[in-house]
Amino acid sequence: MNYQKKLESLIIARDGLILTKDVESENIPRTYLYRAVKAGRLKALSRGVYLSEDAWEDVYYWKQAINQKMIYSHETALYFLDLTDRDPLVITVTVPFGYNASRLRKDNFQVFSVKKEWYAIGIIPVKTNFGRDIRCYNQERTICDLLSHRYQSDLSLVTEAVKRYFRQKDRNVPLLLDYARTFGVEKRIKAYMEVLM
Repeated sequence: MNYQKKLESLIIARDGLILTKDVESENIPRTYLYRAVKAGRLKALSRGVYLSEDAWEDVYYWKQAINQKMIYSHETALYFLDLTDRDPLVITVTVPFGYNASRLRKDNFQVFSVKKEWYAIGIIPVKTNFGRDIRCYNQERTICDLLSHRYQSDLSLVTEAVKRYFRQKDRNVPLLLDYARTFGVEKRIKAYMEVLM
């Protein structure tokens, strides 16, 4: 198979959204990628991110693909976890302390930095509206993040999310309490539990 056909197959397999690293992993020379851009078959969205002319742009997927340490959190995680009906007004992410998030802030993301030992707690895969896998925090971690004193959130949004959580069959209250102790929000979680359970 020649490189051009291999690139076209890759574009189809990735639903029209490809990364330079995808092309490199298939051993396709980058020149074929640049030729596709020049011919108008692909559009460069950002450094290393390309979209075919007939594909939908999946911002959540490609932003995380080029910012590997970024985890969707807070209101954005609520959206993916179906704990709210509201679309996030601002994309909210969490990164480990020391990560250079200047590009994310420049793109108007709300960025939270956490201790490295807290960063990986509760990461799960979820699907975007376009069916691509991204990473966000689980329900229990997200609720703890929203109740943190460091985070100023809309009280009605938090209340709605906590109510939805406690109505779900797959809730894990022991895990929620464990996370609450870890993140220092145990009293606030228990106050909500007294009202809702």
